[in-house]
Amino acid sequence: MDSRIRTALLLYAFAIVGLFLLVAPWTGVWSQALVGLLPTRVGRIALGGWVRGVVSGLGALNLAVAFQMAIELWREMHRADRPPDTGNPT
Repeated sequence: MDSRIRTALLLYAFAIVGLFLLVAPWTGVWSQALVGLLPTRVGRIALGGWVRGVVSGLGALNLAVAFQMAIELWREMHRADRPPDTGNPT
């Protein structure tokens, strides 16, 4: 598989996971996913603001990685479009 395609697929995966982790803890999805755990101690801890913040922080980290990958992919694509430098000044 071409390295640009692989990079684009990884970029997409990091961006989707990052966006989900950034937003989900602050929506009803988080509470609904924890319904089975709510009566337990783990469920009460998972509903805490600091846990939601940590999960959102991981999402932000994923988005930062996706952004860096997007920059590298963009540079690689534009490098391929330019003719090679011959070293002769014009």
